[in-house]
Amino acid sequence: MTKIPGSNLEFVREEDFVEYYIFPKIPDNVQDEGALRKLMLQIRNEISAIVREKSLERSYLWHKDEFQLQVRLGSAEERLLNDEINPEQEAELGDLPPHLHGVTHYGDNISDEWFVVYLLTEITRARGDCIARVSDSDGEFLLIEAADALPDWASPETCEHRVFLVGGFLQLLQNSAAASSQDKPLTMATAVQRIRMNPTLYRCSREIQSCIDARLKEYQIAQPHFSIHRQVLQLPHSAAQLLKQKPRLLSSAVRAFCERDSLDVKALRTMRYFPPEAARVRTNVRFTRCLYAMLSHQQYLPEKRLGWHLTDPVSEPERYKEQLLGLKLASGLEILATQAKRVEGQKLEDLPAWRSYLRSLQSKGYFRENIEGSAEYQELLHKAKQYFHGNQERFRTASRAGAEILDLLLHPAEAASEELRDEQNNLQPSDSDEWLNISAEDLDSMLQDRYGPKKLYKPNGQMNAEEFTKQLTEFLDRQSNYEGIEHRGLEEPELDSDDDEPPPQAKSSTGLGAKVKKNPSMRKACQRNSVIQPEEPDSTHVRNFLDFVIPEDNWDSTSEMSDYADEDDMERNLNSLSGGGSVFPLDRQIQSYMEQMDRELAQTSVGKSFHGKKKAPPQADEDDFDDIEDFEPININVNTLRNMMDSYQSQVGGAGPVSNLFSAMGVGMSAGEDKEHKDISESAV
Repeated sequence: MTKIPGSNLEFVREEDFVEYYIFPKIPDNVQDEGALRKLMLQIRNEISAIVREKSLERSYLWHKDEFQLQVRLGSAEERLLNDEINPEQEAELGDLPPHLHGVTHYGDNISDEWFVVYLLTEITRARGDCIARVSDSDGEFLLIEAADALPDWASPETCEHRVFLVGGFLQLLQNSAAASSQDKPLTMATAVQRIRMNPTLYRCSREIQSCIDARLKEYQIAQPHFSIHRQVLQLPHSAAQLLKQKPRLLSSAVRAFCERDSLDVKALRTMRYFPPEAARVRTNVRFTRCLYAMLSHQQYLPEKRLGWHLTDPVSEPERYKEQLLGLKLASGLEILATQAKRVEGQKLEDLPAWRSYLRSLQSKGYFRENIEGSAEYQELLHKAKQYFHGNQERFRTASRAGAEILDLLLHPAEAASEELRDEQNNLQPSDSDEWLNISAEDLDSMLQDRYGPKKLYKPNGQMNAEEFTKQLTEFLDRQSNYEGIEHRGLEEPELDSDDDEPPPQAKSSTGLGAKVKKNPSMRKACQRNSVIQPEEPDSTHVRNFLDFVIPEDNWDSTSEMSDYADEDDMERNLNSLSGGGSVFPLDRQIQSYMEQMDRELAQTSVGKSFHGKKKAPPQADEDDFDDIEDFEPININVNTLRNMMDSYQSQVGGAGPVSNLFSAMGVGMSAGEDKEHKDISESAV
């Protein structure tokens, strides 16, 4: 697994974390390390109080990790112990000032990531001296959320280490006009220093801030979060008592049950800590919707010989659901307790996580070439063991929840028992779980609310062919490169900068010191901000084909073939029409090719298959020449649209070239009647 700069993520999945920094302002007179650490601990306690207040107001239940901060003074030994140092990371981070650092793994619930962002905005709003930064495996995910409002210069490379939260608002440091692609990337330490010099200079536009505020709106109301689901369960008395004492054990139990392995299944055959024969009580349990969905969709039926007696699901479905969900949750608690018991007797030296951590310290020179067994070596080893013991949850050696369950079983709280007894006479009904079932209409509505309306075309409904062809032509006229289609016509918001001139265009990434990181999510978000490149010949040819207009019949002749006899007459006729519309610029060679093609196709079924423009009825005073060729110019608009719809219908709802093209254009084809569209006209189809 690759290392994420400034974080310790070697023992967990790389995709499920959010990392955050808080930089408080340190007085100049605080220089001593002891005084500095004391001040940082005091600041951390004050911030933790804000986090507790906001979490309790919303009854927030974390899915995996809670919001937690560690004091970082920036010493070399501290970085080594935290397993975070290598030359590349040093160059990216710079000489960071004392700060608070945290990593939260959110697992399957993305809401935790945005609740972290909300907490950081409230922390920086309450403490104006704090500067916060947050990122995840996608990098600057806040900019991904505000992709539609980003300025032209924003890209994964130019925005790295440039997004911060100050005073509750988003700040984005813009490139300096004097910067070049060969300059070193902006370090986090330099960015913090710039913001300190002028805290309001880099504030984002209203459009960008509105995108972030809209995403955080659900967390700003001081009441239980809408994702909370209340459910009545039948649990063993000891399990219900545990959840009253420590409600956060619920998420650990659900995840343990859903991620059980063969050893865990073996433990469920005995149920040593939460036996089925124990007295069971009905109790209210608060889930998040994510946890409830995970638990309810797990297929599990216990062995009958264990003693789990379930009612008939047909005659009493609600009671059956209470019992089944209760035994699943009790099984999760059993798994956690068993896992903690297995690890309890292990020595530190036998833990795989410790051995891996020790090898990492040795490879990074933590022991300073001291001989193994020497006094200085033993002192450094003791420090490493102490640090590892204090950060076992961070290093993911084992969940602390299991040890906590064993301790609570030995020392039950009387207050929790009283709460359970009082609850028996005042049980709240379970919430409806209809939100688990989403219809196609509900999904379309959710997508429209999230991404905006999508224009739909009906295969057999009214649609202007000229408008459709114009939209297709505009789409092909947009700039396309490896980052996607450039969307024109969007007014980019203004952004304050430390320079009045616009930043220079980015040069090739092959320059000295250039570094391009693979970040597909950020690239996709910034595809609308790509730099305009010179037009490619292929796109010009396609657009010219769509713009080509067949000239009206303007020749008088006595035979069908004599129209092609005189090249000079043909050229004069084309030139006479060139001022009335967009005509494909023909040279003599292409002109001769077209004449030959017309001769061959004029009287064939292929030539007659194209839809022509309707000719105006002849006037009374006009001469009627029966021998003039009855020529109908090809209608490009109608033929383009007709071919598109034929191709779309041939896909039978599956993926294909037309549906992919429509998707890139931001339009779609709604379900229409399955019948031939022989009456396609220029005005409507």
